[in-house]
Amino acid sequence: MYISLIAAIDKNNGLGKDNKLNWHLPDDFKWFKRHTKNKTVVMGRKTYESIGKPLGGRLNVVITTDKNYDPHPDVLVRNSLADVLYEFRNEVELMIIGGESIYKQCLPYANRLYLTEIDQTFEADAFFPEIDKENWSRFFHQTGKDKGYSYSFNVYKKKLNFEGMKKNVIYS
Repeated sequence: MYISLIAAIDKNNGLGKDNKLNWHLPDDFKWFKRHTKNKTVVMGRKTYESIGKPLGGRLNVVITTDKNYDPHPDVLVRNSLADVLYEFRNEVELMIIGGESIYKQCLPYANRLYLTEIDQTFEADAFFPEIDKENWSRFFHQTGKDKGYSYSFNVYKKKLNFEGMKKNVIYS
């Protein structure tokens, strides 16, 4: 299973402020829709509430510790990341769509990142976690410019750690 984080971030890994994005880039929305359509999307409660409704054409899963949270009949609510990873273990790809807390919880398990990297900084109070680019390789890159912002669409995959494996290999 791929556990994929998808986000648009500024130069300081900013995601947004006051539970809203700091930009509106139509091409980024198209990118997001193309990569999440017909998949399971996993988000935190605040992200769901900022969207305000289930995303169409996707199975929407909200993680919250509130055991009474019941936002919409078309939304599955789970109380832990472990529950979600176990329940959806047979999916081809889980798309983690935010916010900050959910990204931080999921990053250690992620093996793919879809990042729209905006070449600007904004005032932000929510941030994507720092990633060690040494552990990731970019296999897709496309630049764009919209509404005065330069950005790039990037897809990274986690590198395999062969160093640790070498120690355990037995040669005959």
